[in-house]
Amino acid sequence: MTSVRRALGISFLERYLTVALALASNIILARLLTPHEIGLYSVSLAVIGIAQVLREFGIGNYLIQEPNINEDHLRTAFGVSLVLGSGLFLVVLALAPFAADFYEEPAMTVTMWIAALNFLVLPFCTVRLAMLRRAMKFKALLYVSLAATATSQAATVGLAWMDFGANSMAIGSVVMNLGMAIGTWVASEDRRVRLPSLRLWRPLVRFGGQSALTNALTSVSMDANDLVVGKVLGFGPVAMISRAQGLINLFHRDLMGAVRNVAMPAFARSHREGEPIPERFGHSMAVLTAIAWSFYGLLAVYSLEATRLLYGSQWDEAALLVPVFCAAAALGTVNSLIPTMLVAVGRIDIVTKMELVVQPLRLALVIGAALVFQSMEAVAWAFFAASAFVAPFFVWMGQKGVPGTAIQMIRTVVPSALVTLAVILPAMMLRWKLDFDRSEPIFLPLVAGTVVVGVIAGLMAAIICRHPITKEALFLKMMRQLGHRLPERPVP
Repeated sequence: MTSVRRALGISFLERYLTVALALASNIILARLLTPHEIGLYSVSLAVIGIAQVLREFGIGNYLIQEPNINEDHLRTAFGVSLVLGSGLFLVVLALAPFAADFYEEPAMTVTMWIAALNFLVLPFCTVRLAMLRRAMKFKALLYVSLAATATSQAATVGLAWMDFGANSMAIGSVVMNLGMAIGTWVASEDRRVRLPSLRLWRPLVRFGGQSALTNALTSVSMDANDLVVGKVLGFGPVAMISRAQGLINLFHRDLMGAVRNVAMPAFARSHREGEPIPERFGHSMAVLTAIAWSFYGLLAVYSLEATRLLYGSQWDEAALLVPVFCAAAALGTVNSLIPTMLVAVGRIDIVTKMELVVQPLRLALVIGAALVFQSMEAVAWAFFAASAFVAPFFVWMGQKGVPGTAIQMIRTVVPSALVTLAVILPAMMLRWKLDFDRSEPIFLPLVAGTVVVGVIAGLMAAIICRHPITKEALFLKMMRQLGHRLPERPVP
């Protein structure tokens, strides 16, 4: 458990230092680029999103969960990655002009061609990145990720300042992956250049085929708002939705990415060693929901303030969407680690079945909302409706794959909800007292004050209801510094 905690801590540090760099870049880009340019890049990425998923093909997860890995596995993974990457690069080159014609935006062609270069670069870091994660060498990944991100963000901002428009972000993504390829090679103990092979392609394709299908469905569904909204409402609304989701993703994507980076190899190792997984899953979800729900609650209350602070007043329309996306993300937290746990124990078949049900439903709701109501608000509510179905469905399917999942999940709901209520109550009282119409942001020092008071109230609530988060070493250390001593209890 200590090594997992240390790995998780390093993963959090890596993710949030990366987020800090990206956030600083986004704040600058929101002022250098227009909503149309940002929307153009978002739609371009959405168009090639399926190709990106097919390129990954679950190769990294295959290497992490494979019990007995050898040189043939590594060479085959590299070979399959090269074949897929090269093929998809040529496909995107050919289809980019047609996509530009469909959206009546000639500039999309060059943006997509630049982004397609990533398909040629990524095969050279896929295998090494997976092996570093399998070995849980997250300290090395910390340095690699930070160096690549800093270089990428500097390039993106510099090019945007020189009026490269949407292409500045496309070039920045290529720089990022080049940095990762070089960094993972330097960080690896084995730096041999392997020749590609297809010798063990059958087991990789059996695993990767299901993974690719699952991820492709997810990609289509999640990118539907960019693809459909871009066509129906224009690139401006796409950018507004993207900025609203960007605030949510400060936690939903970035923190959860850090958690999954560690959870996948940790669950896989526990499964290989015959250790019980439901208890570890339950404890992880209790800690995660308490933190995530509190974050989403505060962000929903202070959506206008957060939007103005990060992006400026030209993005105020996005603030109206943030509370709805926060509610959807809070529900999504419930099922966030279930697919990771199932893949780690070799039940990717259940994950595929889950996604075959969920993603077409989400896609239909988003497309229907955009076409029928033709508003950004309707698209946001479609995401919420999908999340309201997905959360209990994933818990039920997780129970089928790993018995004990459901009861562990149920045990986390009430204590995490109490902690969340304590955290957001001061903010809700201030909003109710001072700003009914939400037309102008509240004075930031008042906002900061209620957040501090809320966090302290949440800590006290966690102690009173004996929330599992109080068993964490970081929580105990924090309480000792505040003068409140708790008995150190082992994590089950």
